[in-house]
Amino acid sequence: MASTIAACSSGSMPCAIAIVRMSGPEAFAVLDGVFKPTSGKPVSQRQSRHMHYGRLLAKDGLTIDLCLAACFPAPNSYTGEDLVEVYCHGSQAVVAAMLDHCFALGAVPAPPGEFTKRAFLSGRLDLTEAEAVADLIHSQSELGAKAAVAQLEGSVGSRVKAIRENVLALLSHFYAVCDYTDEDLDPFEYEKAITVLEDSRSALDTLHEGFRRGRLVRDGVPVAIIGKPNAGKSSLFNALAGSQRAIVTDEAGTTRDVLEEVISVGGAPIRILDTAGLRESDSKAERMGVERARMAAMTAHAVICVLDLSGELTPEDREVLELIPLCEMPVLVLNKTDLCTALPSWAEEVTAMHSWKAVFQLSAQSGQVEELAQWLSGLAPKPQEVLITSARQAHLLQSASDALSSAIDSAREGMTADAFLMDAERAVNLLGQITGETADADLAHEIFGRFCVGK
Repeated sequence: MASTIAACSSGSMPCAIAIVRMSGPEAFAVLDGVFKPTSGKPVSQRQSRHMHYGRLLAKDGLTIDLCLAACFPAPNSYTGEDLVEVYCHGSQAVVAAMLDHCFALGAVPAPPGEFTKRAFLSGRLDLTEAEAVADLIHSQSELGAKAAVAQLEGSVGSRVKAIRENVLALLSHFYAVCDYTDEDLDPFEYEKAITVLEDSRSALDTLHEGFRRGRLVRDGVPVAIIGKPNAGKSSLFNALAGSQRAIVTDEAGTTRDVLEEVISVGGAPIRILDTAGLRESDSKAERMGVERARMAAMTAHAVICVLDLSGELTPEDREVLELIPLCEMPVLVLNKTDLCTALPSWAEEVTAMHSWKAVFQLSAQSGQVEELAQWLSGLAPKPQEVLITSARQAHLLQSASDALSSAIDSAREGMTADAFLMDAERAVNLLGQITGETADADLAHEIFGRFCVGK
């Protein structure tokens, strides 16, 4: 019989309300031992999925809190088991005393992710939905939360299952034709089989294409800010971040490393990278910072090139501009509009010099970054896209696609069906590992071990 687990699920304390969960065969009995409703009737004998008010007891029988509790009977609970939740005041002492009493009555501490693991084992969630729970908890933006909820509602799992079922139906038909030769079954048609395999591979490739965009949602779209020293990069970084994360002074070379901040712009996660000013320097630390700035510029999804409108275009500026053809999505920011009454002559030359994705004139020091922020929000994937955020899922999708490609190639080369369908069977197994239908215990332990305690 499974143990009854208990843990606080509401995060750090002190807080206004703490939620303590228990799940397992003795959850209701343990609750009746630690919680006494004011009506006198045990919660387990009262209406389920309703809040009930009462006294929370310590091991010595004395009241430690006045709070609420609810029961969620199996199988229609989060874990698929009998589940209870107690909503007490968020005092560390109260929660510790309650858990101590629960453990004395037979409950055991819940390992990380154990509640969601039991939801998976009971069939309440598949593995893609379980992983989405972790993504939802750690989401850093509105778009990230929406993507996680879409996966939790089956946007990935349902598609993977549908593809797997199509290939399984093909395999089942072939083996039925082989095993039941006397039955009146439709013959196995090679061309139709190849069409099914090609359609399935195409669907997998479409899903896999969402991995890069999904990582942008989960980790933030990387946007590097580059420019010469004192062009206003750190001021722009601070204005976008909404805080004084970077040191801003008149002294050149104050930024020696790549500073990073994930901001939510219009609900989209943008990972802003403030880099060292590009120039020659005798300082070893600054030279290392300049090299990291160059690397950030060449690997970022978008690059903001900051030029100072209040001065002349310098050789250092031109050195920065030489990097632009190497950048994926360059944006020009003509900064310090507050310090000049008219655009210098070089501004038009620079604007026409490259195929800029966008050009902005602003004063970062004055916080005039609304238009730039709005443009940056458009870099993130659209909420309605089906996005893959798990490297594990992406790897299995690619492997399954490769297996189907091998099956298609073998079929077109004239190999027998039993030979080329071996690769199709391998694809079915790989797809089952995505949703958990063919996953082993070690994989499940690894996935749920990354969860927090109480979830």
